[in-house]
Amino acid sequence: MGSAHCGMIVVETFCVETRMATDPGAPAAASSADAPKKSGRGWRIFRTVLIGAVVSIALLLIFPPLGIIKDQIAKSVGESIGRKVTIGAMRLKLRPKLDVAFDQVAVSNPEGMPARGVFQAETVQATVDLLPLLKGRVRADSVALVKPVFALEEDANGTRNWVFTTTGTGSGGPQLSLPPVSTIENGTLTFQSAKTGAQRAASAINSMQTLDPVAGSLTGKGSFIANAEAVVFDVALGDFNAVIGGKTSPLKASIDGRPLKASVDGDAQFSAAAEFKGDVTASTSSLFELARWLGADTTVSGEPLKTSLEGRILATTRDVTFAETDVMINTTSSRFDGVLDLGGQRPKLSGTLASEHVDLGRIVKTQGRTSLAPESVPTAFEPQVTAGWQQLLDDLNTLERGPQAAAEAQALASAAPATPGWSEQPFNLKSLSSLDLDLAISAAAVTYGALDLKQARVKAAITDGVLDANIEELAVGDGKATGKLNLDSRASPPRAALNLNLTDVAAEPIVTEITGKPLLAGTSNVEISATAAGQNQSQLTSTLEGKAHFRMGEGALRGFDVRRMIFEWWKSWKFDLAMRTGFQKLEAQYDIKKGILRSQPGLSVGGSEVEINSAGTVNVPNKKLNQEIRVKAIPPPTAFPIPVRISGDWAKPSIGIDWGGLFSAAPGVGGPQQLSAAPEAPPVNVQAAIRRVLAADLPQDRLTPEARRMLESLLPAEASP
Repeated sequence: MGSAHCGMIVVETFCVETRMATDPGAPAAASSADAPKKSGRGWRIFRTVLIGAVVSIALLLIFPPLGIIKDQIAKSVGESIGRKVTIGAMRLKLRPKLDVAFDQVAVSNPEGMPARGVFQAETVQATVDLLPLLKGRVRADSVALVKPVFALEEDANGTRNWVFTTTGTGSGGPQLSLPPVSTIENGTLTFQSAKTGAQRAASAINSMQTLDPVAGSLTGKGSFIANAEAVVFDVALGDFNAVIGGKTSPLKASIDGRPLKASVDGDAQFSAAAEFKGDVTASTSSLFELARWLGADTTVSGEPLKTSLEGRILATTRDVTFAETDVMINTTSSRFDGVLDLGGQRPKLSGTLASEHVDLGRIVKTQGRTSLAPESVPTAFEPQVTAGWQQLLDDLNTLERGPQAAAEAQALASAAPATPGWSEQPFNLKSLSSLDLDLAISAAAVTYGALDLKQARVKAAITDGVLDANIEELAVGDGKATGKLNLDSRASPPRAALNLNLTDVAAEPIVTEITGKPLLAGTSNVEISATAAGQNQSQLTSTLEGKAHFRMGEGALRGFDVRRMIFEWWKSWKFDLAMRTGFQKLEAQYDIKKGILRSQPGLSVGGSEVEINSAGTVNVPNKKLNQEIRVKAIPPPTAFPIPVRISGDWAKPSIGIDWGGLFSAAPGVGGPQQLSAAPEAPPVNVQAAIRRVLAADLPQDRLTPEARRMLESLLPAEASP
């Protein structure tokens, strides 16, 4: 339009001068000597008008009004891709190549999808060669997309808005050729699926693409931000025309970010059923950080799980198939074959994961407070044995103070500080609802403390936030273990159920792992079934319900020689692993209610040295023990069993002869003095306490006649006059 206006000015100038030459009112003609000059001026005017007219016509032919141009381009491009294309405005500059700028460019979704577009840009800038343009071809040297938005979308039927139906170059429009250089400035990419509910986004996309017009290859380098993390990428496509034509092209790509480093090398197919087939390598410094970056609601704590994988994949818009993929988690190497399905309501991982060795202890440590495992290593088992005379003095003093004092002493012992309590830190189980799982896991060897675990086979499944883990096989030393774990994260509070069976399993390494000391030697059989509910360890332990049954054949209690201790009851004893008490059988059965294990009928130990029977409770929420034990020495078989009490903190329990129980006991139990008399008289303070009790008028329900005779026998005989 500017060129046409220029031509009109030239024409008007020519008309004015012509009128001046023919106007009767004009000055008289000059002399004949001036005639040649007037003739030359007329020719110049005519020539100027002619050139102006030709240029105006040419420019109108080449550059019609900009509104017509942009509308024609939008129509032509829209027809070629089967979409509606709109352009808000168009600007031109000539220097000497043509700079074109299109503002507010938009490409619509296909018919039947929401009206929002698949692409829009604040500005599309291009530099175009003039000579090809005169021949009806648009050849751009460069194209810049300023603030573009790529809005990829999948509807509930699986229709994808990024799949175009190409129909050629359109009708009546210019022939287009792709530029050798293109850039993206501050772009945005979004993805949403009404079919799966998945959503992804990347912002601050800045990149440069270079196209080889001869080979047709395309390379792109740049960066973007996803979930607040900056990522650098590098892409090399062997044939860009494959993208437009829906064909296959070699593809190499890599991304480098703090949560993830990955690269692929293979062939990509760009049809509606797009896929990639080739090699992949990936690594992350923290598996939980990566999961959170990808959108899982996980809490990152503890030691990170460094993870890497390398193998072959077949990836489509719906799933990724892994073949012979090597996976490394910290020091654990595994081989994974399976499928990551992205087409459901949640991603689903299925297949097999086989390892030569799994460091289970390190994984539990890594999970830290977010796991169901203990918050820290349990305090080592350090029982405190009270000497016979001291325990007698304590029980006599309690007897003197009365029943109320005994109740207060028991309450005080129950409230005494124990080992660190169970964690109040809430579990974060939301990640169970972000992924479905159907995985068969096997390991030739498993490390967890000093346990000898091997030949492990576990079937793990997660469906809609519910975990079902089935231990199908696990060798524990020369024995085996099987079990099931169910964890329902959807319940409020979350609920867990456990069934565990150990058969012919060595007890010593298991007890050592729990208590820090090898307290028990022998082969054991264990059956546990329990349920619990809670948001943290403390709640789980207080809601524990179920049953537990322990059976052992020949074995030994480590740390004490029980027979020697009751025969030398006046001495001070300490826990010493060099001492032991052998037995031929051990059996215990417990009912579990609200976290308290109650002996039903009780613990029974039988052997050639002693027989032990125990009844009482194990308070799991408070980590307390309260066990009444009867120890019978063999031989002599006629001796009454000696009462012993174990109470207090289960990591540091107090062990002593239950003299207080003897004071009011029914017939059937005896004092240790019946087995062996002390070589020396009781300490003076103990004698004084005995005499005070004997002198007091205590009812028989507090001090039986048998108990009086026992106390009298402990006093030294009176010297004769």
